[in-house]
Amino acid sequence: MAEPLVRATLDGREIAVARGTTILEAARGVGVEIPTLCHVEGLEPASSCFLCCVQIEGRRQLSPACAMPVAEGMVIVSDSADVRASRRTALELLLSDHAGDCVAPCAARCPADLDIPDFLHPLAAGGLGDAMDVLWRRLPLAGSLGRICPRLCESHCRRSHHDEGLAIGQLHRWVADRNARATRPREPRPGAPTGFSVGIVGAGPAGLSAALFLLQHGHAATLYDAHSRPGGMLRYGIPAYRLPREALDAEIDVVRRLGAEFRLGARWGEDFSLAQLRARHDAVFLAIGAQRSRSLDCEGAALALDALTLLAGVARGETPDLGRQAIVVGGGNTAMDAARSAVRLGAEVRVVYRRTEREMPCLLEEVRDAREEGVEIDFLVAPERLARGPGGGLELVCRRTALGEPDASGRRQPLPVPGSETAYRCDTVVAATGQRVATRLPESEGLAVTARGIAADPRTLATNLPGVFAGGDAVLGADLAVRAVAAGRLAATAIDQYVRGAAVVGLDGQVDSAFEPLDETELAELFRGIERASRAATPRLAAQTRVRSFAEVDGGLSAEAALREARRCLSCGCSAAAGCGVRRYATEYQADPTRFAGVRRRLARDESHPEVSYEPGKCILCDACVRIARQASEELGVALVGRGFQVAMGVPFGGPLADGLRRAAERCAAACPTGALSLRRERACDLAGCGGSRLVTLGS
Repeated sequence: MAEPLVRATLDGREIAVARGTTILEAARGVGVEIPTLCHVEGLEPASSCFLCCVQIEGRRQLSPACAMPVAEGMVIVSDSADVRASRRTALELLLSDHAGDCVAPCAARCPADLDIPDFLHPLAAGGLGDAMDVLWRRLPLAGSLGRICPRLCESHCRRSHHDEGLAIGQLHRWVADRNARATRPREPRPGAPTGFSVGIVGAGPAGLSAALFLLQHGHAATLYDAHSRPGGMLRYGIPAYRLPREALDAEIDVVRRLGAEFRLGARWGEDFSLAQLRARHDAVFLAIGAQRSRSLDCEGAALALDALTLLAGVARGETPDLGRQAIVVGGGNTAMDAARSAVRLGAEVRVVYRRTEREMPCLLEEVRDAREEGVEIDFLVAPERLARGPGGGLELVCRRTALGEPDASGRRQPLPVPGSETAYRCDTVVAATGQRVATRLPESEGLAVTARGIAADPRTLATNLPGVFAGGDAVLGADLAVRAVAAGRLAATAIDQYVRGAAVVGLDGQVDSAFEPLDETELAELFRGIERASRAATPRLAAQTRVRSFAEVDGGLSAEAALREARRCLSCGCSAAAGCGVRRYATEYQADPTRFAGVRRRLARDESHPEVSYEPGKCILCDACVRIARQASEELGVALVGRGFQVAMGVPFGGPLADGLRRAAERCAAACPTGALSLRRERACDLAGCGGSRLVTLGS
């Protein structure tokens, strides 16, 4: 005769289970997920992580679901404010001394969220197509961005502590260019048509990126742009010597082949209204950029030529006469672009900037290149007034400045020095003191605006008007193209959610652990066995040659150099991050990794086992590997050794890991909830050729 079932209530639902069934097993049987990190199917429970805690009516304390059997009449609550708070605290304690990076430092700083080691590893192995697939998932316009991006990733490359940081921008430029020339290039495919249509105002980096991802969702995308050709500031604000038009056009053509419709020469406020677009499309994305120049903050400012007008004219093939001498006011990338373009138009050029070289917001390599091309730069100089000079030409009167306390931008504020006026005679003054978003039109159509641009929720880019989203420079003001591309992807995700009637929440965020900075001992451990190899250099046109045309200055990497450079990557993100239980649940329960931050464990690695690697700093002492080894009848096995805060997993009697896990290593790695034990993997820097030895042929 069958033993009677035990009846209980779980989250208001009546359940009946066999006697001895744990709450965790019962919950899984009815489709209720209770999180756990230490539970392994088929092994005795450890109750070490306490993430599976539940409330039982009549008990003051929470109970572990993995070890608590269901009792007759038990009333169980698996999800409540108290339960969630306890789980969050448990996760925060685990994260408090977790010595591991979920993602590599370079990837953590990429605004487009590109998994850089994931991109570089297939490239290092000769898989050009696979590397391109990674780029398409996160980084549209990779070839263009590889040329102009400020490469925040490179400044945080761990390799820079050993020799030199990787040339990451050059590598995704090389992959994108090579793919564009391939007989059968890797390109994204359109999704199954949904019947929804999205209007995009602006065909710059944000708009093009949004279109590319929307089309992959299956939605129709129409881009409206006031210019005669798409590209936005990439075409009309960046000179061809930095970004050749054929490279930009090749990437725009991918968006066109994917199914995007372009309506060019169509200006918002003249050729269409926002109300008309909202009636025509199921959603609208505003990616209008920041294409209004700020004027000089001085008397006579109207006599200056704004830098964007100059650069746009040159982009259209015009050759404006700037006279013999031109002065550019400003210190950003646009100022450097205007100055170097003016040199190519035949002018002698001087840049005046109100702070020092250290405070310049442009790329330092732009300053170097400008000087090589003959541009003079005067620092700590600010315009006072601009007027017509005697006998023609212009006279720019400037005053010396001294740096005071930091202003709202975080840079030291330039203060005028009394009695220090200096007059410059020239034929043209170019104002390159910043850009702004034109907000009068958006505001007149009912959109909320801010001091920077259109107001939008940073998590979803939704504006105050239903179905209208905005992103990129239109929201942030003049900013980086890579952030605009990231905004396009976010907008596409949020718009897809909106038109399908789902909750508009944007992209899935992840709680990531990071263990910067590393001390000298940890860096030595990280670089153990890594041969030194210098960063790949690229050929460049000589200054005397490049000033005579708008030909691209940087020649890019050769195939051999690209492969060698990719193989310098340390692959220093966590190989188990995608399946890490701590990361998954920390995200779900919104755990704060810094809540209990203190002295973390140190970076250490045990590579002595032929099948698995062990990183004790990631171990949460869940005991899973100990129980698995015991079940597998390992002769020595592994155990938790030590006392207090010094407890760690190890082999009895101090033996090597290979002796403790002779049969169960692979199963232990599969069960490890954090990747402390993981299958050994080949890093990019483990492949031959990092320092110039054997190379393989890259595929196409």
